[in-house]
Amino acid sequence: MNPPTMPRVIDAAFQEAGHLAPPPTASCGPAAHTIGLQQFRSTVGETRRPLPYAEGWFLGCFSSELARGQVLTVPFMGQELVLYRTHAGLARVVEPYCPHLGAHLGHGGKVDGENLVCPLHGLAYGPDGGCVRTGHGERPPRAALTARHAREIDGAVLVWVDHAGRPPQWDVSHHDLGDFSSACYIRKTLDGYAHDAVENGADMVHFGWLHGLSDMTMSHRADDCRFEISISARWKGLHIRGEFMNYGVGYVMGSFEMPDLGVRLQTQVFFTQIAPLKWKLAIADRLRIVRLGRAPRMLRSAIYAVLTPIASRWMRWFIEPDFPIWNAKSFIKHPRLTAGDKTLIVHRRWASQFYPGGLVDDPGALQHAGDHHAP
Repeated sequence: MNPPTMPRVIDAAFQEAGHLAPPPTASCGPAAHTIGLQQFRSTVGETRRPLPYAEGWFLGCFSSELARGQVLTVPFMGQELVLYRTHAGLARVVEPYCPHLGAHLGHGGKVDGENLVCPLHGLAYGPDGGCVRTGHGERPPRAALTARHAREIDGAVLVWVDHAGRPPQWDVSHHDLGDFSSACYIRKTLDGYAHDAVENGADMVHFGWLHGLSDMTMSHRADDCRFEISISARWKGLHIRGEFMNYGVGYVMGSFEMPDLGVRLQTQVFFTQIAPLKWKLAIADRLRIVRLGRAPRMLRSAIYAVLTPIASRWMRWFIEPDFPIWNAKSFIKHPRLTAGDKTLIVHRRWASQFYPGGLVDDPGALQHAGDHHAP
């Protein structure tokens, strides 16, 4: 009988590849060994930990998804929200459960004029959330829906999040989209962290490595709850200019312009964490072609109906290489930085204000690391 084969240990594989491995020890004590740059770990556990839910404005739905009289249920930061639009056109966002006996208003609830009616007993709630009648003629109870602070702006219904329960502390700006086409939408649910996509806009190096941009420059300006990024680059020989206004960490209004073609793509991007390691990306693209500025409205609309979906498909194609990376990526709280990460570092320090407990233990130390690696 052949002698038993000893298992081939990982350390031996490292040695064969030319790497040094930690020598075995006879002691059962707590001594740790790190040889060179190779690090070894013997413990087990979950290393992809979720971030806390962020604060600020986040997408409930696009306005086009909520018709008059419609009731919509959406996943939102570990729970569900119910959105509905009254017949007068008012968009409302409420917690999903009827305060009477807990029926879910998104499962069978109906809009009756300006009221939302519970499917179980017919209790009707007015636009201010208060119960105005019952389904069987009795005096309505002193009950009210739990409403969420919401704004409808530029084709989106936004929901305010604040862990301390405060009302909105800041607002997003209205943008004039009148000269642009109707919107085309991109929706994608991904694993991991919405913040990875938010931070991507400040990651200059990845635009070249992953998306093929060249001759790129980037600048930024931070102002309280807004962070503006400007880029200039070339893509397949075409000059691209980009402006991205971050409103907190839930919404970016972006603009891609190709001056050589006289084309501008206005892009609203929304990032909403719906569960600890699951999030939703939603994009609305609108196109403007300078040469069509004086064309008759009907002709312009017909051309945009053809070209806007093409431009939106280009946008999806451009960002799709990020999807598998975001799906599998972990958030590194103490990153090992390079010189090209300078804008990303400033962005992370700015974004830290929107997360309970922050994103970094010591924002000053992160800035110091960025200065150390800056050219």
